[in-house]
Amino acid sequence: MRAAILITDPQNVRNTWPVVARMLQVSCEEHVAIISQPAALPPDTPVRFIEPHDELTALKDALVWSHDDPVLFMVSDFTAPSSELARYMEFVRAGYDAVVPRIDGNCPEPLFAIYTQACMAHINSALASARRSIADILDELNVRYVGKPEVAKFGEPSAILSRHS
Repeated sequence: MRAAILITDPQNVRNTWPVVARMLQVSCEEHVAIISQPAALPPDTPVRFIEPHDELTALKDALVWSHDDPVLFMVSDFTAPSSELARYMEFVRAGYDAVVPRIDGNCPEPLFAIYTQACMAHINSALASARRSIADILDELNVRYVGKPEVAKFGEPSAILSRHS
């Protein structure tokens, strides 16, 4: 699996990156960090600079980077991202444009999800109309939602998908 990590807070990356790096080492064959300004990442970390720095532009860049492969897209500030959950989402991905966890009722977590090239037209359309959030396009995609009971197989859902404040 390929992964693209949006660095949300370049000043805090020293604290957040080690947890992300451990998850990537276990679950991903290739990864890239997406940033808008320099960050204190390990020297061997591949980096892509984007402007503007919004999640839809970052997702588009991640899909361009991954070519035809699906990509695990996540932000860097998850406190305990699960490599097992990421691999499970990849396992259930077949036939869907995206696989997105949802642990609080109807509230999805699109910033720890798998996306395919099928999303690109929707992303371009949203960006052209000044929409910048991934949540803005989820209703347009064929999404496989991974509910709380499924997420719970890999740990406490609120811990797996919680973010640094």
